Parts: sequence; structure tokens; C-alpha cells
Amino acid sequence: MKELSPSFFLSTPTNIIQPKFLEDLGIEAEVIQKIMDENGKDITSLKARVDDLTEQINVKETTIAEKNNKIAELEKVDVEAIKTVEYERGKTDGSKEIEVFKKQNALDKALSQYKAKDASILSKMLDMNKVKFDDKFEIVEGLEEQINLLKESHDYLFDSDNPKPQFTGNINQPKGNAITKEAFQKMSYKDRIALKSEQPEVYQNLKNE
Repeated sequence: MKELSPSFFLSTPTNIIQPKFLEDLGIEAEVIQKIMDENGKDITSLKARVDDLTEQINVKETTIAEKNNKIAELEKVDVEAIKTVEYERGKTDGSKEIEVFKKQNALDKALSQYKAKDASILSKMLDMNKVKFDDKFEIVEGLEEQINLLKESHDYLFDSDNPKPQFTGNINQPKGNAITKEAFQKMSYKDRIALKSEQPEVYQNLKNE
């Protein structure tokens, strides 16, 4: 019998080697066992490789399926309808901003006519739900009544048409002030506000004494 080298068996496809085939070749049982053990290692390694590749294929197929589903969902979206909705919403929001701006502008203009010293402070004291505007955003109702009430309760927020009182006299006051601490204490709240506006340094000095 012709002797077969080990390379012959290793080069032979491992999945077709059978013990009977080897026995018929007259190979000893011990050698057959070694060959079968080696063949088993190859099969195990190949199976592991096949399992790994199968898992990779399954993962890729799952990923592809998910992406296809997303694409299908996106294809159902009406992009033009969304654009139209967003455009209309933008117009509405823009119109509201313009309306707020025009109303505020009309209010500031009206408050200046009422000679408000600080329109921003005065506007916060108004109930704007009572103020009505026409289609040209001009105030037609609800402001004058509130202004008249504020003039009575907070007249210091408005410039007066009457001349401001001048606090002068023959009273001797240190540092050139014409008002004594005693006279300052007897002043009404309204007169103190007028003094503060007319002579802030004198007012502060008297207040701190």
C-alpha cells in the first residue's frame, strides 16, 4: 500500500472524511483518531465562523428593515402641507407681534399727550383690558378715565401745567439751603415731591439730616 502523507488528509475537505474511508485505506486506528480529532477542530472552527457571519447578516438585515420602515414613514409625510401650516403660523405670529407693537406705540403716544413723566411706569398701572383700539390702532376708549383717576391718586407721575412752587424765604439755612429741617418736616407729601423734582440736592440733604 502506498503510504499517504498527513498533508493529504489535511488538504482533503474535512466534511467528507469518514472513519470507514480511512479504515479502508488501511490506516491504523490511532492515526484515524488523530485525523478525526483534527477534523473535528476544523468543523468546530468553521461552524463558529458560520454562526458569526449569520449573526452579522441578521443584524444588517434588521438595520436595513428599520431604515426601510423609516423611509416608508417619511414618504407618507406631506411636506407641502407642513410648509403651508408653518407659513400660516408664521404669518399669524408676525401679525400678533405687529399688533402688540402698534398698540404699545399708540399708548406711548397717548401717555405723552397726558404729560406722563415715565410712560413705562404709568403703563404698568393701567388695566389694558379696558383700553380699546380701532382698526387703525388708535385708542378710542378706556384710557382717559384711568388717567384721570391716576392724576388724582398719583399726580407726581405727570408734569403739571401749574408752575412749580419755589421754596424761598428769609429763613437762614446752612450751606445755602433756603428751607430748614423744621419747614421740611411740615411739608405735605405733594410739596416734598415738588421739592425733590425742583431741588434734588436740597431735598436729599434735608431728608438725611
